Amino acid sequence: MNVLNNGLVSYDFDKPNVAALYLRLSKEDIDKIDKGDDSESIKNQRLLLTEEAIKRGFIVGEVYSDEDYSGTDSERPEFNRLIEDAKLKKFNIVICKSQSRFTRDMEVSEKYINRIFPLLGIRFIGVVDHIDTNIKGNKKALQINALINEWYVEDLSENIKSVFRSKMRQGQYLGAFAAYGYKKDENDRHKLVIDEEAAEVVRKIFRYCIEGYGAQNICYKLQEEGILTPTAYKESKGLNFNTPNSKKYGAKHLLWGTTTIKRILTNEIYIGTLIQGREKKVSYKSKKIVIAPKEEWIVIKDNHEPIISKEEFYKTQEILKLRRKHSKNADITNKFYPLSGIVKCKDCGSTMVRSGRKGTNDNYLRCRLASKTASKECTNHNIKYAALESRILEALQEHIDDILNNENDFENIQSQVIKNEENPMSKAENTLKKLYSEKEKLNTALKNCYMDKYSGELDETLFLELKDDYNKKIKDLNSSIEILENKLNVLSVNGNSLSKGRELIKKYTSFTELTNELVYDFIEYVEVGEKNEKKEQDIIVHWKF
Repeated sequence: MNVLNNGLVSYDFDKPNVAALYLRLSKEDIDKIDKGDDSESIKNQRLLLTEEAIKRGFIVGEVYSDEDYSGTDSERPEFNRLIEDAKLKKFNIVICKSQSRFTRDMEVSEKYINRIFPLLGIRFIGVVDHIDTNIKGNKKALQINALINEWYVEDLSENIKSVFRSKMRQGQYLGAFAAYGYKKDENDRHKLVIDEEAAEVVRKIFRYCIEGYGAQNICYKLQEEGILTPTAYKESKGLNFNTPNSKKYGAKHLLWGTTTIKRILTNEIYIGTLIQGREKKVSYKSKKIVIAPKEEWIVIKDNHEPIISKEEFYKTQEILKLRRKHSKNADITNKFYPLSGIVKCKDCGSTMVRSGRKGTNDNYLRCRLASKTASKECTNHNIKYAALESRILEALQEHIDDILNNENDFENIQSQVIKNEENPMSKAENTLKKLYSEKEKLNTALKNCYMDKYSGELDETLFLELKDDYNKKIKDLNSSIEILENKLNVLSVNGNSLSKGRELIKKYTSFTELTNELVYDFIEYVEVGEKNEKKEQDIIVHWKF
């Protein structure tokens, strides 16, 4: 026995040849067997290799069998056990049906068949491709086979991807399990149909959000109502469903989480839009998954029956964006204040922020800029939240009464506004184009910064300053683009303000309190002025129609 520099041990066998048999069956092979070709089956591989060993006068030792594993998979359990047993001198021959059964990875083939096995005194035999490391001149054949096997796997991977993407473009659902609220059609497993029991919970989650409840409080309400989480629900239906964190959190999957709520509230699948191809593998050799660029996603609109109306969905998205900016603005009932995020300072345009004791109704609003600059850039514009809400409620009631009492005048005014003003859809689309153009210029400038740094034309300090500045501007642009894209969605769903106004007037014939949904439907934003000498202050409501 000789210990080599790399820690491996070389053996000189003075006992009969002991052969290890390695068998492998991949998913592609299983598909072939299902079609009637069982030549690749584990049973037939074992029979072939056993006969070959006996014919050559070898003793058959351990049999290693990996079923439903690719030849490029580095985590094949039996393959790795074979490698460990080889180091322990349990055999001196490895027999496979072919070199590709052992591995389709050129690097793995070179590592073990051409380097490690010879050092360990192990002979490798591929039966059907006539590979035998004891035969001089076989090394070139081994390397050519390894290269061909590598090409085969790469081509196979690309072909499979192409087939999957083609199916995605046809609107076929390829997920292992249907999204919560849906189930797979019994007659077509690539088609989604509504699971009414779960769909009602999805509708409830959207209603709670629009009513003013945040994600955490929606969790509490669902828990109190005894509603099963998506994972627990699927298990109750007999589905072998597991999330990546199921084992990690165990029984905690019985509790609703904010991530689940947010995922449901932002998933376009509930308006009938199927989005697939969001993730991809780094390469055909790796199991690592990364998020694909958005432009590579496959989006099919109106692909299946929606659970949520587009109007309700896009309303929810706007509400969520406001809440992300004003996440602390909740009252003692754990609902978000109806006016959160839409009250502006009349003088500087900054958002008015809440102050006061948390958990009480003793709150007031003041100018964010004044708060940040210790009143150097603007004044506080203080106003009690309860007083503001009361005045907005009165103004809203008057606004609706005016519309009801002067319906003809309202329609004439609205029609004239629509006629005179630029089409809001076109205006938004033009603005969006400008934002994308600006973003492209910033990305180009950022790339040039990197090139200038590596060429030595830009020192490290200036490079970091410019990089941070460009990244911040790109981030702000992405936020503006997201808001504008959502606005376009809302406009496409709602149509013009006149028809929208008619619908809402019918919906709100009487009300006694200001709700999140009421504010969203009628009010664009509110301006609050500073108090004058008489302690009076302007409150200007900008209506959506």
